[in-house]
Amino acid sequence: MTFTPEHPIASATTPNHGAPPGTVECTVSNSVATVRLNRPERRNAISRALMTDLADALDRIDRDPSVRVVILTGTGNDFCVGRDHASAPSTRIVRGKCPVDDRASLRAASAVIERLIAMRVPTIASIRGGCAGGGLSLALACDLRIAAESAVFNSAFVAVGFPGDLALPWLLTRVVGTARAREIMLLPEKLTSASAFELGLLTEAIDDNTLDTRVGILARRFVAAAPLAVQGAKLNLDAATTRPLAEYLGDEIDRLIAVASSKDAEEARVAFLEKRTPRFVGR
Repeated sequence: MTFTPEHPIASATTPNHGAPPGTVECTVSNSVATVRLNRPERRNAISRALMTDLADALDRIDRDPSVRVVILTGTGNDFCVGRDHASAPSTRIVRGKCPVDDRASLRAASAVIERLIAMRVPTIASIRGGCAGGGLSLALACDLRIAAESAVFNSAFVAVGFPGDLALPWLLTRVVGTARAREIMLLPEKLTSASAFELGLLTEAIDDNTLDTRVGILARRFVAAAPLAVQGAKLNLDAATTRPLAEYLGDEIDRLIAVASSKDAEEARVAFLEKRTPRFVGR
């Protein structure tokens, strides 16, 4: 993985020294972390190395207090087309030779989906080109999905003889509901951005030429927002799908009370009274 921070905290990161770029590139600038899947020659298809590098990048970002939003995207013309069927067996997550090895590899790759969902800051998938199979899982694990009109989506697994991995059925069910998830999973077909938006897979489907601008605008909104409030809202949203109401409400109340005594809450109050933009510090 190539990690290129642009702030003092991470300035001690070991430079690349001219080595070939890794399967994931990460830059941090103005509190925005941009993570790029970097196998453009394979349409950013998933490999063991890519998932390992992605896990490393997400861990680094989550430990960096300066980061307030993450953009996940792909290098080149595609987001991620999922499993790389044409690659050498040694690069594949599932090799089909040793069940013990395949299970361990799949568990490690699946943990990346868990890590992406549990990120303390908001995540935005910026999608161009192909987004299929495990690539669709990565996109659905993000909080927001903004896609170019020319992007193409496909669950793909059943069509190539697999039942699905990287939590795609779980994610689909929570994003679009049970009936739509079954349709998308069991009857795989290519979906345009417009169709994906209508099904509820996307936050927005926009003109190719404005994708980067729109994602940048959303990222800056998160940078300007109160970090503790955003983190608490994310935790509330995650808990809303897994916890009974009585348990959920207890946690929601605790989070609100904790944030209400923060410096940022007072800053929000004072800024409102003074009719100015608040300056949040995350405390």
